[in-house]
Amino acid sequence: MRSIIITGVILFAGLFAVSCDKDIDEDNSSAKISGYVYLSHADPTGVRGVRVIVEADPEAENPYLGPDRWFETDENGYFEAYIFLGSDPESGEFLYVGDAFVQYFYDDRSYGGSGGITLSPGSHFLMPPLYLN
Repeated sequence: MRSIIITGVILFAGLFAVSCDKDIDEDNSSAKISGYVYLSHADPTGVRGVRVIVEADPEAENPYLGPDRWFETDENGYFEAYIFLGSDPESGEFLYVGDAFVQYFYDDRSYGGSGGITLSPGSHFLMPPLYLN
């Protein structure tokens, strides 16, 4: 009996965790940043495993206040980053809009970054393509 209860609690916790991630990605309290990374202009093959880091823009008047987040490109060189901005649970009003800086790393090498990316609730910022060579 005890093992059945423990199994039920674990299953419920797992379903709850999955549903929370889905809500963050799909609601309007998060911003989305996406883009592609290619080998070169001459060889537009997507590069898998490029680490994309989203952090506060140090030169912005209104920097992103959340934690640094990192994502990796898929087999097509595509990444999709959802950045949770937060809201006031009582009023539903969004807490802030902030400017982010996006950096790229591959094989322990930096490939630069872009700042001044304004994140606002429900927004989608498409990064210009990055070419490694």
